Amino acid sequence: MEKIKIIIDGKEVEAIKDQCVLDVALENGIDIPALCYHPEVEASGGSCRVCLVEAHQNGRMRLVTSCNYPVRKGLEVKTDTDLVKRIRKGVVELLLSRVPDSEVIRELAEKCFIEETRFFVDEGDNYRNKCIACGLCTLVCEEVVGVSAISMQERGYDKTPGTPYHKASQACIGCGACAYACPTKAIPMTDDNDIRKIWGREFTMLRCSVCGKPYIPEAQVDWIVKTTGKDRVFFDKCPDHR
Repeated sequence: MEKIKIIIDGKEVEAIKDQCVLDVALENGIDIPALCYHPEVEASGGSCRVCLVEAHQNGRMRLVTSCNYPVRKGLEVKTDTDLVKRIRKGVVELLLSRVPDSEVIRELAEKCFIEETRFFVDEGDNYRNKCIACGLCTLVCEEVVGVSAISMQERGYDKTPGTPYHKASQACIGCGACAYACPTKAIPMTDDNDIRKIWGREFTMLRCSVCGKPYIPEAQVDWIVKTTGKDRVFFDKCPDHR
């Protein structure tokens, strides 16, 4: 791994060549707001546009999404210029018009000194009013879990994640990775004692043999055992008691 020096907001920092700007910034205590990026998902990032920064190199300046822009020798990044603030504010206003009920977006809007959006506010259902259509949930399901139980559906403004034909997906194992990864907490998932509800299905939870806490869906255990050959006895105890 080749190590290089770049400049972020006037500060020289060390980075690994081709590492994304967002990771380098966070490693050095420089805050760049981001929603759709996840370090474990190779194809994530770029769709929400919140993490835009100025990239200066070879006498040129470009506005880029820091979550998927690779660092190169001679790169200078500016994260808080008037231009960045203005563009980011417009992006957040658009998100606020799409998801007015999202606490995450409203908090981000407050940080950008936005009280109300200038754009048309969607009056759809509650689920739609928190989903920013970033697609991170579907990427996590496919790349990290390896199940592909959900996918992005419809186009344009109506684009949202869902199960095939909006019916209960038999491919879903109830792991909840999509809900945990969702940046705006748009995916409904409830755990009620031994039952987890998500994507229109109910999953029986397995209890830890030591503490009795329900901690993992039996369907997820079945899938792991089947695909990896791992001994089912391993799941008798929760991670806290292994």
